[in-house]
Amino acid sequence: MNGFDSPVVFWILVATQFLGILSACMARFNEGSPRQGMSHGVFLGVLPIMGGLTMAALAVGPGCWLACATTLAVMVLTATCDMRNRREAATW
Repeated sequence: MNGFDSPVVFWILVATQFLGILSACMARFNEGSPRQGMSHGVFLGVLPIMGGLTMAALAVGPGCWLACATTLAVMVLTATCDMRNRREAATW
């Protein structure tokens, strides 16, 4: 039977997903500021936690791992998306 064994598991998943999105936004929006190193460090610390949680959520149920995998993908896209103006963007 798929589902949550306790509300604690549910809230841990929700809190970790919120932390993941928050760390990705911090990493992106603190670019060029004095807090850039700290925010990138937090993001790089939360990224493997989110990956491990996604793998662990496979045992909980289909809705859990799908939400965790979506958060992981959004974290990666937020951190790699170039939000500068086109004329300021780096060229290859």
